[in-house]
This record gives sequence, C-alpha cells and structure tokens, in this order.
Amino acid sequence: MVVCPQKGKALERQEQIKDRARKDRGSREDRFRHTGDWKKMREHILHRDRRLCLCCLAGIDGTETRYETRDLSVHHIIPLKEDYSKRLDEDNLITLCGYHHEQCESGAVGRDKQRELIEKSINGTLLAEAGHKSG
Repeated sequence: MVVCPQKGKALERQEQIKDRARKDRGSREDRFRHTGDWKKMREHILHRDRRLCLCCLAGIDGTETRYETRDLSVHHIIPLKEDYSKRLDEDNLITLCGYHHEQCESGAVGRDKQRELIEKSINGTLLAEAGHKSG
C-alpha cells in the first residue's frame, strides 16, 4: 500500500495540535471534541467516507489514487473557532489522512475542493472515479 508523502511532517503537525489542545484545555472547542455527539458524528463521517482519505482517493496533489486508511481524522472545513454552529454539519466534515489534513488546514487544498470531494463521496462518484483511474 502506498502511503501519503511527508508523513513525518504530518505527524509533527499532529503533535503541535496536541500541544495546543493541552494549552487550550477547557476551551469550548476542546470540550466539544469529548462529547458523545461529536464521537457519534465522527464515526458517521468515517463510515460515509468508507474510512478512506478523500484527498488520497481523488489523487490530490497530482499523485496516484491511493486507498489510505491509516492515520485518519475527521476535519472541519470551516474550523470550530470560525463558526462553532457548523460543528456537526455533515457538509463541513471530511475524512483525511494526516498529510492531507495538514494540506487542508494550511489552505493548500481549498474549501471548495473539500466540499466537492464530500459531494462525490456522498453520491458515490469519487469511489467510482478512483476505480477507473487505478485499473
């Protein structure tokens, strides 16, 4: 199985996120991530996206289509700090590997592209397109 590039950088970013979370312990956003509502929605989104990084599946960054199932997280396209009311909106949540999570956080993969991937995941075209590309 092919792994997303720059995994070390993604892992470093995750450590930075964890460090920030330790400092922000008690923030509304941090408390939300421990709620049953979030855990249930997170599981729903992982299931919706077939436990695959949608960016890897789409071959974002001009890479080959990959079926990346490791190091997955559910990303808020519009961050909680920017609009807390979207915290459980399905169209604001996407499954990503660590590398692509970093790319989305930095803006290298735009919000419109992320929403397009969600739409394709929901209607089944993303997986079909990936199947055609890979074989």
